[in-house]
Amino acid sequence: MASSSFKPEQARAPAGLPLPTPAVTKFNIGFCNLSVTSDKERNIGYARKAIEEAAQMGAQLVLLPEIWNSPYSNDSFPVYAENIDAGHDASPSTAMLSEVSSRLKITIVGGSIPERCGDKLYNTCCVFGTDGRLKAKHRKIHLFDIDIPGKVTFTESEILTAGETPTIVDTGLMLS
Repeated sequence: MASSSFKPEQARAPAGLPLPTPAVTKFNIGFCNLSVTSDKERNIGYARKAIEEAAQMGAQLVLLPEIWNSPYSNDSFPVYAENIDAGHDASPSTAMLSEVSSRLKITIVGGSIPERCGDKLYNTCCVFGTDGRLKAKHRKIHLFDIDIPGKVTFTESEILTAGETPTIVDTGLMLS
């Protein structure tokens, strides 16, 4: 039997291909919580103040909560719904987000607001870039329906229409 020249203790994996070192770009994220009231103008003012405070603390990306301009109820959604596509007077919430994102040069993920589009209502999140332009609009796909007999029942699907597709948005921000 011939002796083997293979010595497992000397075996090693081939050298991998060198990968380029990615540029490291860091940014701060501001998460805002709001006390929502039945006064839509006040809610918009609270959101504006929270966004401005987050930006003053260094946030370049600011996130608002779900349904921040309205009480969270099926009775409220139609009353507070806005026509986002019509903009400005038809959507004072998104007009504020656009103005603040442009003025402060930050990206805002606008939580969500009730949106009216034709005869349908949606729970819609808008993303505004540093130029104040609407970069994406996402309609909530999985509506919250719960029925615990004798405890709680809430069905968003009674009043809201589900979105149809996931939304991908290029914010221009980079993570390391």
